[in-house]
Amino acid sequence: MTFLIQILSIFQSNWLLYACLGVVLIIQLWLLLKDKSLTRKRLWIRTGLNIFVWILLILFAFQPEWKYTSDTNKILLTDNNVPKTYIQKLQDSLHISESFSNADFNRLITKNPHLIDKLGNIYLLGQNFSAKTISQLSQKNLVWLPYFGNNQLQNLQWKSIVRQGEMQEVSGKISVDEPQTLNLKYANKTLDSLQLQKGLNAFRLSFPAFSVGRTEAVLTLANEPLHDIHFYSRAPQSFNVLFILENPDFESKNLSEWLGKNGHKVEIITTIAKDAQSKISINKSTQAKGFIADIVISDPSNANHALVKKAVADGKSVLFINSAAPEQDIKNINQALGTNWRVKKTSNEQSVSVSDNLTALPYSFEENINQKSLGSYPIAIQKKVGKVGLSLLNETFPLKLSGDSLGYSRIWANVFQQLNPPSQDNVIVQAPVFANTQTPIVLNNLSTVANTLTIANDTTQLLQSAVNPLSFSASYIFRKTGWQSFQDSLSIFIEEKNSTLQQSETIQETLRAHQRFEAVSTLSTAQTISATLPDWLWFALIILGLIALWLEPKLNF
Repeated sequence: MTFLIQILSIFQSNWLLYACLGVVLIIQLWLLLKDKSLTRKRLWIRTGLNIFVWILLILFAFQPEWKYTSDTNKILLTDNNVPKTYIQKLQDSLHISESFSNADFNRLITKNPHLIDKLGNIYLLGQNFSAKTISQLSQKNLVWLPYFGNNQLQNLQWKSIVRQGEMQEVSGKISVDEPQTLNLKYANKTLDSLQLQKGLNAFRLSFPAFSVGRTEAVLTLANEPLHDIHFYSRAPQSFNVLFILENPDFESKNLSEWLGKNGHKVEIITTIAKDAQSKISINKSTQAKGFIADIVISDPSNANHALVKKAVADGKSVLFINSAAPEQDIKNINQALGTNWRVKKTSNEQSVSVSDNLTALPYSFEENINQKSLGSYPIAIQKKVGKVGLSLLNETFPLKLSGDSLGYSRIWANVFQQLNPPSQDNVIVQAPVFANTQTPIVLNNLSTVANTLTIANDTTQLLQSAVNPLSFSASYIFRKTGWQSFQDSLSIFIEEKNSTLQQSETIQETLRAHQRFEAVSTLSTAQTISATLPDWLWFALIILGLIALWLEPKLNF
């Protein structure tokens, strides 16, 4: 098609070629008239079809125009994927008289170059607009009207780089035409799922990062893949966790083992007699001269323990588990640590179900200043000098015993993500990351301050935050897709081009850049517009004519 357009553009600038076309048509008609084997009826039909096709070719080459007047204060540009009925409905709603596709708009401006200065507000319906179309509107007021079909992701976000054990969250929006299940899967294992209702749904799925290195999960809708979730999981940063227990129990034993498997150093102090204690260490370094706890885990009965009070005073985190009588427990904790916990009873049962194989005490936390609840779990954290957490869950180890190690990890990864002290060398890159699009990168709490950031075989400048001297930022445009090296030891995944999400991100970036410049809004009276038939209609007519020429000798009449 492009080749034919190029040939015809040559015709338009060379009258000799037009003359040649005319000569070829005359010769063809002469040969037809000379053919004595044709009946009079078939001769007229064949001659008429040949003339019809040649007239179409000549008209297409000339591109005849006609003029009409129209209100150009509001123009609607549409993505080719938007249904005609929806376009008409929107035009009626916004009182817009003219709508154009990408190709039609570019043709319009080519035929009417003066018109670009006469356009008022431009409404962009959909996501897929060519760079040529957008570039012509650099000085215009643009309004973006997103359009997504059913079962199509409208928004999607997750973290490009996480640490092992950290909660990875995948969030977004999707509209479905019937109730369906949204799943996040790794291999054949479901990491998290959500039941969607008919219509627009905002979703948030989460799971603890379970690996180290490049990881790929899949977001599925009714078991059909929607989008691949690529992220890089770093080795976890080790923290010191101290357990202070009156009596050993399965809950603290399983939790300490889980922390040890995730690379943390754990020390357990248990009272075995009035003046006797036992100490057990996990991952303890032989070179360590002393154990300074970052997090203390204990029973509510130990709220007055010297190590517990010192930890809070020093700005460390304390977590109370194994609560048996919440009303009395919070009274002791409030008096000892200056917190202001309040709970209310929700049931007369001994326990309430949270999920399969998981129960909690029949109480809930009342809202409070500087208090944060952890999702759907009856666990909350208050911020004082240090952080004080309180769990109303009963034993969680039955989850592991039942084979739901992912559910067990999800609970405690959520908890320790809030209690852990700040990690070093944090990297924040929001995914998905698209090629040829500005990507913001944030680094904070760097162990070694640098002025540049290494990405693949390139470097980019780091800018220090004026508010937080430990925070640095950069902006980078990735040119290649797939996994790219990042800061030598890490990786980041760059998405394939031409997805709906990428088109949406591109147009949003264009509009953000567009807002930096002063747009011109032109109010004008009706404008005279020169119009031509679209190329697709010309090609359809020409192909129909050629098909008729091919079929005519095969028909009997």
